[in-house]
Amino acid sequence: MRKIVTATALAIVLVFGCIQGAMWQFDRYQVRHANNSLIMANVSKPAISETELNNFSDSKRAWREAQLTGNFISTKEILVRNRYHEGKYGFGVITLFKSEQGRFYWVDRGWVVAGKDALTPPITKPVTENKIELLARVRVENIENQIAGSVFAVPNGKDSKQLEKWNQTGSVTTQDLYLDLISTSDPKLDPDVPSPLPEISDGPHLAYSFQWLIFALLVAVALFLVIREERKAQREKL
Repeated sequence: MRKIVTATALAIVLVFGCIQGAMWQFDRYQVRHANNSLIMANVSKPAISETELNNFSDSKRAWREAQLTGNFISTKEILVRNRYHEGKYGFGVITLFKSEQGRFYWVDRGWVVAGKDALTPPITKPVTENKIELLARVRVENIENQIAGSVFAVPNGKDSKQLEKWNQTGSVTTQDLYLDLISTSDPKLDPDVPSPLPEISDGPHLAYSFQWLIFALLVAVALFLVIREERKAQREKL
């Protein structure tokens, strides 16, 4: 009898854990599916102005194209490591942009290949501080962090606050979004390898949710077999 009680208690704990895992993965699936729907809806909409950019909610401006006028600040540039393109290692080039309305934005100017060795800096397109117009895609960190990281990543973790890190590095306060450069009024500044949209995929979360439910079922079956064998052993003793 003691063996049955112990096995039952363990099974309850395991089944509860499996159900929690299934619910977690299903929640991740729903968030990612909704995010994919938002991407597909917003990328097809017309470009917005800077005023609209700062008045719209995150869900209305994320991944929309935006048109801004202003100038790059050449002394405020950050190289982001661990960017790859077609299997080649390189950097993302992030440059500060000041709009005519006096707002600051970090602009991802795309990917550049790394130098021949660790001591050789990558070759980036130099910017001037002349007035230009740019077309860029809006990236909203609050929404992106919901799907960032691995299957078991905790959303909105401290390591994901990339804008905060960039602002600290550049000693500046920017808008709570950043921009992926598409083109400018100066073709020489157009990115050779622009930053791509996030992958439109629901990921493995739904499948993992079903797997957790299968694990819960297996635990229940295992408990049934333990109880059956224990009762059989008890009858044989009589």
